[in-house]
Amino acid sequence: MTCPLLIVAGIPLGAHQRAKSRPARVGWTIWEIPSRDHKRADLSGIWPRIMAAADRAPDAGAHLLLAHDRESDRPHFRELVCRSHRATWLARELSRQYGRREFLKAFDEFMDFEEEWRARIRPGIESPLLLPETVFVAESSVKDAWSRARNINRERDDLHAVEQTIRRFGDRHRSQGCWHDRRELIFCHGPHHGSHGLPEWRRRKFTFCFPEGFHFDVKHSRNRNFQVRSGSGMRKFNKYTNVDPHGFLRGGG
Repeated sequence: MTCPLLIVAGIPLGAHQRAKSRPARVGWTIWEIPSRDHKRADLSGIWPRIMAAADRAPDAGAHLLLAHDRESDRPHFRELVCRSHRATWLARELSRQYGRREFLKAFDEFMDFEEEWRARIRPGIESPLLLPETVFVAESSVKDAWSRARNINRERDDLHAVEQTIRRFGDRHRSQGCWHDRRELIFCHGPHHGSHGLPEWRRRKFTFCFPEGFHFDVKHSRNRNFQVRSGSGMRKFNKYTNVDPHGFLRGGG
């Protein structure tokens, strides 16, 4: 079994060069991609390297521990990566302590939480988190399952509460091996086919690498026509459509 990849990125170059110890964790591969700036935590000049490394991660997936001083930039970077991988921000003051006792203590706590997230939240093939949140209409009590699983933070959130939300999602929307949304649409993952040549990030969600060609067959429970939202707007189907976990439509009729 391959190890998950942790990418520690954006640490000020000076702090990275002065580090007395390097972060390590049994069962993980750790790559360091420091900032190009000697004093500032900055992702701008190294972002293509970060994304390339994450997208080439083994099937166990990639987690990113990111440092970037300008907080107004962070949502942009996170939006680019969190669709497929797991990203967490490193506190500004800790990025200056890279490799020192304070950093290593916080790093161990961070890794403890990431391993808990992997054990309890990270999806498998039957998880509702693989459903496309832009297409599947969930009940209001569980519709935040995707965002809570994606944004959960050790210092702010209760992991057990998020885990329970995901379980309630299954209770509300799972029946006879398929998912049923509020519009009476049925989502079943059918035979895997037809996704060769897609970018690597399209094969991952929440660090989980699903099989080549994985998608959901979608139809109305009463054989009515229906509409679903795609990147170009609403599309109408008479019988069925195929949709992948990121909400990309793959034909239909």
